Amino acid sequence: MKSFIALLSSIICTILWIGCTSPKSTSDLATIDSFVKAVPVWADGQDTVKNQTLSFREVITVERLSSATIRLAASTNYRLHVNGQFVAHGPCVAAHDFYRVDCYDIASFLREGDNVVAVEVAGYNEPSYYLLNQPSFLQCEVELNNKVVAATGTNFEAFQLAQRKSDVPRFSFQRPFTEYYILAPDYADWMTKKDWKDPGYQVSLFQVSEKQLIKRRVAYPDYRKHDATMMNDSIFKFDCNSSGFLGLHVEVTEPSWLKISFDELLGEDGKVHVERLGCNAFLMYELQPGTYDLESFEPYTMQYVQCTFLEGKGKISRMYMRDYCNADVKRATFESDNADLNRLFETARETHRQNSLDVFMDCASRERAGWLCDSYFSARVAFDFSGHTKLEKNFIENFLLPTEFKDIDKGMLPMCYPSDHWNHNYIPNWAMWFVLELEEYLHRSGDREMVDQAKRRVYELVDYFKPYLNEDGLLEKLDKWIFVEWSAANSYVQDVNYPTNMLYAEMLDVVSRLYQDEELGKRAEAVRKAIREQAFDGQFFCDNAVRVNGKLERTDHHTEVCQYYAFFFRTATPETYPDLWRTLRDEFGPARKEYNPYPSVEFANAFIGNYLRLELLSREGLSKQLLNESIAEYLIMANQTGTLWENMTSTASCNHGFAAHLERVLVRDILGVYDVSPTEKTIRLRFVDSGLKHCKGALPIGDDEMRLEWTLEKGKLSYRLDLPKGYKAEIEPNNQSDILEIVQI
Repeated sequence: MKSFIALLSSIICTILWIGCTSPKSTSDLATIDSFVKAVPVWADGQDTVKNQTLSFREVITVERLSSATIRLAASTNYRLHVNGQFVAHGPCVAAHDFYRVDCYDIASFLREGDNVVAVEVAGYNEPSYYLLNQPSFLQCEVELNNKVVAATGTNFEAFQLAQRKSDVPRFSFQRPFTEYYILAPDYADWMTKKDWKDPGYQVSLFQVSEKQLIKRRVAYPDYRKHDATMMNDSIFKFDCNSSGFLGLHVEVTEPSWLKISFDELLGEDGKVHVERLGCNAFLMYELQPGTYDLESFEPYTMQYVQCTFLEGKGKISRMYMRDYCNADVKRATFESDNADLNRLFETARETHRQNSLDVFMDCASRERAGWLCDSYFSARVAFDFSGHTKLEKNFIENFLLPTEFKDIDKGMLPMCYPSDHWNHNYIPNWAMWFVLELEEYLHRSGDREMVDQAKRRVYELVDYFKPYLNEDGLLEKLDKWIFVEWSAANSYVQDVNYPTNMLYAEMLDVVSRLYQDEELGKRAEAVRKAIREQAFDGQFFCDNAVRVNGKLERTDHHTEVCQYYAFFFRTATPETYPDLWRTLRDEFGPARKEYNPYPSVEFANAFIGNYLRLELLSREGLSKQLLNESIAEYLIMANQTGTLWENMTSTASCNHGFAAHLERVLVRDILGVYDVSPTEKTIRLRFVDSGLKHCKGALPIGDDEMRLEWTLEKGKLSYRLDLPKGYKAEIEPNNQSDILEIVQI
């Protein structure tokens, strides 16, 4: 009887414990920007040591539990376990000298009695585009039932276990060090055993300088796990390109050196080539005999994994990926009666979720950097998938927080950020794209306050360009990396590059609109006028002009992307240059690769010319052509890697964030959701005959959503529309004669 009562009491206590747990929402946890007790700490005098990993741990006792959270800020990266279970990786990136606070609900990881909270922190102290070169620290505290029970500076012990080798090569030019481990089977005891202790590895912790803390704001990552399948004795394959932490279960029977190589593609020889992207794309493990569950500390991108025992032998029984991706992309949907389009939409979603974790990354593989221009396209996609602009706000905020940007010229913006630019390089074109994105951000968010905060930085940029203006008001002989796109266009950037000046004119116009500066608007039109007079040769716009004996002379260089710049930035319009527009519309695009009537016009590439082409077709309502060209150009990417590529070929990154903009094309030009304006609470629809008979989709708008479905039969389009509360819909005039009647049902 006593045992029954004891059992019943235990069950009741467990029910009460679980029932009383009241985790905060993830959105609430993303707004934390301070600590109660914790202070930043590191090993005494070692906070600038390169590639040093410290293992922090604390045992906390849980009795009756109603809530449990942990707050962390760190430099450079951390990984959190509770009782040996993976909880999180971070932090969320921020500008120089600022640190975002992560906060997690850990109630589900705790049990009654003693619990081990373990935090690994890698302090890289190495300049890169991915992570900032800043002194190492951890600031962490655990709160149970609204009371801080453990905090750095008061609790937490730290150990330098020497499990990760520090003297190793960089992973890539853009990222810090490769991972090389020397392990024995008890390597994880420090994070699982409450009575673990090894004074030989313990370090003395000291408080370091106080940190400027800011909120995380963006969603916490998607950590879902999925397995790879074994293709043969050494090579594993994931269903599609995947980004996150590579894990494996391995048993070794003798001292072994295991090399894990990975890439997005296999070489023609059927093997993984780790150097394909200019990376050292591998993990190294020195293992003593025993059984291991290994997982990389840093995130990587791959579809194929090759395992090689350089010495010794063993057996790998499982290979998996723990995703490290954007979790806020699930609510948007798209479905049509064309399976290829549906496939492209999901491929765009997969591409975006892997490249939009806490900034708009160019790629999740070699760089993981927050690049301007890429962000212009990615921010549109983020709004469609999430229904808000939190990630874009973080991205823009990072560019506004620093007092100045070291290592680049005054007034210029970094080409990617948060990043270190130790070689003093920058792309002046990309700073102009920042201004263009700022205007679209205002439309998406209504955040006038941030736009006003950006005014000083914007006008400093305008002033930066003034010394480069020639007698015609055009930019001439710009410094550093003048970037138009990944094609021959980048070879024709001096002395006067006309695509750059087309972009410059648009930037001036945007500044004029943002800050009611009429003078800049006049200057913008003067720049366009000068380009028209100088660059158009009667058939095409040429790319550049050079100084010969003091006189500016137009060259005979012509690129496809230059034509797209002209129309996208309104130097030209279909009305003012009808013959050129008809040529671009009818004789360029995918078909020109097989039959090329204009061999002197160099081909455009995906980034950014071919995406600008899609924008121009969209402006003219050419949805059927958009559909056909999208399938012709991008379906091969979807089928080969499940993600969209940096180039039109697989020679570079096969998982590039900007390329997810294909989603915007499908939602806008096929489904018909032309624009969503939260500030006006208006959704603008545009129905165009794309050759489909049926299409439906949904887009999140804040916490709500809109749904649209239509069918087209014999010239009659019937649609059903569900709007968020307080929103109205407007239908733009239809210029496609194939649709004779539009009816709401």
